Amino acid sequence: MKRLQEFEKNSMILFVLLMGANGCNYLFQIIAGNLMEVEDYGVVNTILGLVGILAIPTTMVSMVSARYTAIFAAQKNEEGMISALHLLLRFVMTASVVLFLAGTAGMRKITDLFGLELPGFVIGAFMIAVGNLFLSVTSGTLQGLKQFFPYGIQTMLAAVGKLVLSACFLYLGWRVYGVLAAICIGTAAAACYGALQIKEPMRKAFCYHGERPADLKELWKYAFSAMVTQGCVIAVTNGDVLLVKMYFTDAVTGVYASASVIGKISMYVSTAIVAALFPMAVDKNQKGEDTLPLFQKALLYGGSASAAAALGMSLLGNYVIGILFGERYARAVPYLPYVCLFIVPLTIVTIFMNYVLAIGKAKVFGISIAVGAGSICGFSVLLHRTVEQMLTMSGIILTGVCIVNMIWLLYSRKQAEV
Repeated sequence: MKRLQEFEKNSMILFVLLMGANGCNYLFQIIAGNLMEVEDYGVVNTILGLVGILAIPTTMVSMVSARYTAIFAAQKNEEGMISALHLLLRFVMTASVVLFLAGTAGMRKITDLFGLELPGFVIGAFMIAVGNLFLSVTSGTLQGLKQFFPYGIQTMLAAVGKLVLSACFLYLGWRVYGVLAAICIGTAAAACYGALQIKEPMRKAFCYHGERPADLKELWKYAFSAMVTQGCVIAVTNGDVLLVKMYFTDAVTGVYASASVIGKISMYVSTAIVAALFPMAVDKNQKGEDTLPLFQKALLYGGSASAAAALGMSLLGNYVIGILFGERYARAVPYLPYVCLFIVPLTIVTIFMNYVLAIGKAKVFGISIAVGAGSICGFSVLLHRTVEQMLTMSGIILTGVCIVNMIWLLYSRKQAEV
């Protein structure tokens, strides 16, 4: 009971801070949508979708850092934690070089694929991705140590930096490049803050010359599992705008982006619950305690909040879009129910993902979400006559993924009790 009350307490701390960050992210979208031309706004959200895809190694690093920090903290094994952090820092530095070189070599092809105006936009996306790699190390470590307040502050700092600087740069007329510069600076500031919060472990990790983690093979196996599962979820989360950009005009993409931003409120209200679930589930699993009550609470709170927010956005979308984005984006209103139809099962999928990765049982989930993501991409080739058609197809597929994993979880639970 005490552990479950701790879950509510940590979730509330994170809810306040992360909702503040999400509020800043939404203000950013509103300001950008009002200060930019519809076509430029579509380009910005296309770039952000590309950044989301490039964040696949970033989220893997964050998840691995959070899990192994939590494991070694539960074992009171400081050297193990430092060695794992040292290994992740080396990986991040190598991955940063690879990302930068890949962005330089492939910028022309990526520019043509997504119909972007200038190759510099692609370079900007890769620079943001590199910054996010370093940010993922500090955020994952803070999460694993259950230092939820500085974890939330770091997230909020990145959002505030993006918001304030974007407003300033757009006012100066810097357009898309101004937004990219603002995100880069905000990400760097947040990474520096996080590094200061864990400066002692970071200092020891940089100077570490001891042995590698004893379970190095298991660590890399888990990292691969996290990268596949999170990569598929991230691709689905950010892929809607990219798919719309591929099959429709810049104007349609800009209008759809406003609907996507509003609709995804129903997903972001559950982020605090997910952030608290992961390290606490890792801790309980390491101690041999039952993790299912935590998962049930996360599913109840996160799923209910997401569904309620989705219903509200669908019913009040006309007023919300009109007030926040103006009449230019009125055509986005019909998209909102379909966005919510896609986002609510995606929220449940995200909760499942964090739970199975926390307890180290992601095989079935990984296979099902990989099939789901591949199906969405495959069917979009056939079913892209309208945006609504694509979103309905995506929602049905993600609902199927949720059902498969719920059946598997109940079956594995029953088998464990036999």
